[in-house]
Amino acid sequence: MRSRLGMSGLGVVLAILSFAAPLLAQGRADPAGTVTTGLLLRQLDGVKRVLMIGAHPDDENTALLAALARGTGAETAYLSLTRGDGGQNLLGPELGEGLGIIRTGELEAARRIDGGRQFFTRAFDFGFSKSADEALAHWGHEAILRDIVWIIRSYRPQVVVSVWTGTPRDGHGHHQASGILANEAFEVAADPSRFPEMAEYGLEPWRAQKLYHSAWFRRNEAAVQVPVGSFDPLLGRSHLQVAMDSRSQHRSQDMGARQPMGPSSSGVRLVTSLVDIPAGDDGIFAGVDTTLVGLLPGLPASEVRPIRESLRAYREEIRGATAALDALHPDASAPSLGRAALHMAQASRVAAELGLSDAHREFEAKLTLVHRALLASASIELDARASTDFVVPGGLFDLEILLWNGGTFEVDASVTIAGANRIEPASATRGNGAPELLEGPDEASVAAGSLTRIQHTVAVPEEGATWGMYYLEDPRQGDLYTWSPLDPMIWGAPRDPPPVEVDFDLTVSIPGVATPIPVHARRSVEYVGVDKALGEFREPLLIVPALSVAVDPGLVVWPSSATEARSVSVLVRNESDEAQEGAVSLEVPEGWAVEPARQAFSLAQAGASQSVSFAVRPLGQPETGLYLLRARAVTSDGRSYDRRVDIIDYPHITRTVYDRRADATLSVFPVQIAEGVRVGYIMGSGDDGPAMLRQLGVEVEEVGAETIQAGDFSRFDALILGIRVYETRPDVVAANDQILDFARLGGTVIVQYNKYEYPAGGFAPYEVAMGRPADRVTDEDSPVRMLNADSPALRSPNRLTEEDFEGWVQERGLYFLRTWDDRFTPLLEMSDPGEEPVQGSLLVAPLGDGLYVYTGLSFFRQFPRGVAGAYRLFANLIALDAEDWPRE
Repeated sequence: MRSRLGMSGLGVVLAILSFAAPLLAQGRADPAGTVTTGLLLRQLDGVKRVLMIGAHPDDENTALLAALARGTGAETAYLSLTRGDGGQNLLGPELGEGLGIIRTGELEAARRIDGGRQFFTRAFDFGFSKSADEALAHWGHEAILRDIVWIIRSYRPQVVVSVWTGTPRDGHGHHQASGILANEAFEVAADPSRFPEMAEYGLEPWRAQKLYHSAWFRRNEAAVQVPVGSFDPLLGRSHLQVAMDSRSQHRSQDMGARQPMGPSSSGVRLVTSLVDIPAGDDGIFAGVDTTLVGLLPGLPASEVRPIRESLRAYREEIRGATAALDALHPDASAPSLGRAALHMAQASRVAAELGLSDAHREFEAKLTLVHRALLASASIELDARASTDFVVPGGLFDLEILLWNGGTFEVDASVTIAGANRIEPASATRGNGAPELLEGPDEASVAAGSLTRIQHTVAVPEEGATWGMYYLEDPRQGDLYTWSPLDPMIWGAPRDPPPVEVDFDLTVSIPGVATPIPVHARRSVEYVGVDKALGEFREPLLIVPALSVAVDPGLVVWPSSATEARSVSVLVRNESDEAQEGAVSLEVPEGWAVEPARQAFSLAQAGASQSVSFAVRPLGQPETGLYLLRARAVTSDGRSYDRRVDIIDYPHITRTVYDRRADATLSVFPVQIAEGVRVGYIMGSGDDGPAMLRQLGVEVEEVGAETIQAGDFSRFDALILGIRVYETRPDVVAANDQILDFARLGGTVIVQYNKYEYPAGGFAPYEVAMGRPADRVTDEDSPVRMLNADSPALRSPNRLTEEDFEGWVQERGLYFLRTWDDRFTPLLEMSDPGEEPVQGSLLVAPLGDGLYVYTGLSFFRQFPRGVAGAYRLFANLIALDAEDWPRE
């Protein structure tokens, strides 16, 4: 369970988190040196803050974000209403919440490159929507409006950029809803009568000065052009190239992009301005007071004079640091940065004494940036490394804190561990010297050119923090994630903060600066390992339960005619360093029996796992429906575990714990399977098709690359091609003629949904075409008409009825064909409300002695949810026999 923050002092905490950490939480520490120093120097003079609002991961205009953040030093953030949970996954089998974790990580990775922050609302991406009304009906207009206002009031942008206009021309209903809500939130955030309860959390109404709409998709409407193609010598490329690198992090969406050279611009259109814009100035901040002195209210001049003097001196030093920046000697900027830090600290102290809370917050945020720039220019590296990448509550790990003074200045340091309990004395190693026991706080003098190590053994409290996805801790409310009322400090954030961090309080002595400069920095504790092939790598320290419990398979498909017992396994995995033993039980629904009642397990070490089996059977004829199987492990000392822990780990995103209840779905329905049909399954971009079909008792073999290359599929009766296979499998593209020959020789080929590459590549045996955008039916409850109920595909071995199209999830299907050769026969007709019916969801054509099927029905979504009709229909497609198909 995460640690909870009480209400006392909450407003102050929120203010510090909102203002003192721009970019700080967006990844690992800044590397020391000239580039980091130069980029931070761009951020130190003035306050410029932009919030971009869109609906999904990949909606954001990364070129604009990169040009503003990296080029001008403005603070930028992207607020995505959803986490992209309802999309498709090019990388693997994760869908729904699992895909949302991946796309959250991709947005974080993108912001690390383009320099922005990342926020979210509670909206769950329920899939493609064709209208704003539908989207807002799923989410609740006021709920998401409140979330956007929360972000605006906490982030306090002067400029809001809505990616979407809020009109039907935005296309996707989520896009339309995003534009509607962004336009409304721009006004509502400044209205004290709306959401007044936010004041309890330290958030007061905030009036942004300008509202723009992005013209990224409508360049002819752009009234303001922001240059993005100029070469940036600090970055070694243009901001557009940085932006395309950022955009390429959306790998699960097939968003890899070129990084073009040369001049380019990104346009926006001004919608509302509350400030007078100077003639001839069309910059995004034109007319907006972005000066630090502009933060001071109309107090008597004598009261604010000390602040004004400190700010004037601060700005002079920032200009001096910028002029002194030397590519080979970044420390030339350090004296000016040190003096700038002293002046800003003085301004902040006086602002606090005068009760100028807004100015104080901004000055503290600016001081944090100056500290980062000073560390970078002084070549001071700080790091905190754990001896392991996984630890359990109550577990131990060794912590090594590194202070590398790679520059020429003297540094004194003290360190404090936050988030866990130190249980052994600290020792420090200076240079190559012997360890020295330290008394009291961890303190060390770090000479120029030396490295200091401070080592601890750390205990994680039994009720310690976890680092995961806070919005998944409690069940969703419909299509809204749940944000715990006890954790407002992280509402809207991508994920939980790191569970263990180290605070560094340094004093840096710089020649020419009258007093040592106090510098504060914080580093999250990470695991640093070495891969023999790839070299050093870093991973976050993850806190996980001591035991992971998972039911295998996660979906049990049960033909209603079956009464014999079937085996269900429960996998128990030890995540702790201590041996674990106990017993596992499997809870079954009423009317079912399980044997034995418990199964013993014994796991000697971390990473050890054991699978135990239970025989599950119905007490009589089972009733159709969806049920739950629930597993629980109880250790010999009485600790209970009922969570499945998976790690979502792709090389471009932050490794993440995905834990959920140790449940499995039991889906009971009548279904017949043709006997003796041998099925080959060619995987596409990732689905669980083979495993799901085996649940029916189908003999399925996943077809490997060697078989595809050889082009010999003769051992199969049916060949199934997975989703987006022509987009993701060059070997399948190369073997397409052999796949068609398999049908010509009497086999059945079933091609699941593919995108535009499919018709464009001519992979079908006859001419087909998709519309742009492709036809799809997003209403999962839309009526389905069978065009020929006596077609073999709809009657054998399962006679399909309207009931087979009940209970579908998210959508009927996508990327339907719009036109096709007359030799194809459409079998189904359907439509979304208010639209003309379409017939391109399921088509069958004879091909030689066999059959060829294309279907855009979203079986890949229905199978994991145990949707009976989808299984029954697919069982019929597998059983198709060309001899039964009518031919002219």
